[in-house]
Amino acid sequence: MAKARFEHMKGVFGLLPTPYDENLEIHTPDLRAAADFCCRSGQHGIVWPVMVGEFYLLGEEERIRNLDAILEEVNGRLPVIFGCSGVSIPQVVLFARAAQKAGADAVIAMAPARTNAAMAMDMYRRIAQVFDGPIVVQNHHEYAPLTGEQIASLVEEIPQIQYIKEERMPGPKHIAEVARLVGDRVKTIFGGAAGKFLPDEYRRGANGCMPACEIADLLAKVMELLWAGKEEEARELHRRLLPLIILENHPFMRYILKRRGVFTSTVERVPAGPRALDADDRREISILLKAIEQDIDAYPFGPE
Repeated sequence: MAKARFEHMKGVFGLLPTPYDENLEIHTPDLRAAADFCCRSGQHGIVWPVMVGEFYLLGEEERIRNLDAILEEVNGRLPVIFGCSGVSIPQVVLFARAAQKAGADAVIAMAPARTNAAMAMDMYRRIAQVFDGPIVVQNHHEYAPLTGEQIASLVEEIPQIQYIKEERMPGPKHIAEVARLVGDRVKTIFGGAAGKFLPDEYRRGANGCMPACEIADLLAKVMELLWAGKEEEARELHRRLLPLIILENHPFMRYILKRRGVFTSTVERVPAGPRALDADDRREISILLKAIEQDIDAYPFGPE
């Protein structure tokens, strides 16, 4: 296995939403801006594209081309994890091979829809054949979830599996299960669920989280407060973030990134339907943002 550029990845890794232009093509300048935002706002790493990045809407060529753009933009400032989830195991392997060629710091993948646990385990073996850096197992309750014992078996078998993103629900209990079984054999267990349960996940063995990036700089502060032993301060900030996290969907992510001067476009590749933000939604968001404005160090919120 090749020596990793980042020996131990932990903390809050921002998931980039994929921006689109008026022609529904990937808006590469906005994607670059989002990666730069993660670097400049104090986040601990970058992941693209997973569910937040709508991997299921992206073509192979555009996805690989934009990985190159992100890596060029970041230029080693933070670890970049490439999302390899796809519609089939051969496509997942194609993306893992592309990550190897591009120089991604790690890869993350979950099993394709309608597969099973045996196929998921085989997928990680095949990823390890073409990518020699760290592999993140993404264990999601809707995509052929693995048991803790199956994860432990994979960790034993495949040395590249050094990280787990555990997001079977209920998340904190499953993080505790994985921590008990493999906590001493992997470098970091990451939580998910947009950071809703970050303090509880940390208490049960997670030392990282992968939320959407638009307010992940503040979740990074929560994590750093926990690392410093300041649990009540961490929970107080987390409580102020929760009403915003509850509202999170793709239109919300794009809207916040535009208000922070990161995105220039809020175009959706598929219709948002009832999830689209109306004037009342934007007004409510503005009220909720007042509770965290003083915690922002960079990229302050602009007007509605």
